[in-house]
This record gives sequence, structure tokens and C-alpha cells, in this order.
Amino acid sequence: MFEKVTLFSNKQVAKKLSFLSYAIVGIAVFAVNANLDSHPYLQIYITLLEAKLGIVFVYLLNKNLGKLNKEKRST
Repeated sequence: MFEKVTLFSNKQVAKKLSFLSYAIVGIAVFAVNANLDSHPYLQIYITLLEAKLGIVFVYLLNKNLGKLNKEKRST
């Protein structure tokens, strides 16, 4: 009976946590690019590298969150 009465459902929590992965990547990219006093070509290269790594990071975090959500539903 108490299982049905919850403050947030698993889907709501998973959606909020998936936004967290995008926020972490955005903050990291901004922090690295904020005070970069170097050659413009190096700045562009670093930004492109961050974009690629950010996509992989967001994918892996969302994949792990999906696994956690499935484990909670199965128990």
C-alpha cells in the first residue's frame, strides 16, 4: 500500500537526473573556456574536443541512469 504513495515516481526522478548530466557538461565546458587566453585555433580545438567528450559523457550518464531506473522498477 505504501509503495503506491510516493512523492515522486521513478520516471520523474529519472527525468530530473538526466537533466543533471547536461548541466554538468555545460558547467565544465564553460569553466574551461571562461579564462582561456591562448591562440584562437587552440580555443576552437579545445571547444570541439569538449563537445565530443560531452556527448559521450551525457550518453554514458543517461545509460547508467536508465539501468538504475530499471533496477528500481524490477524490485
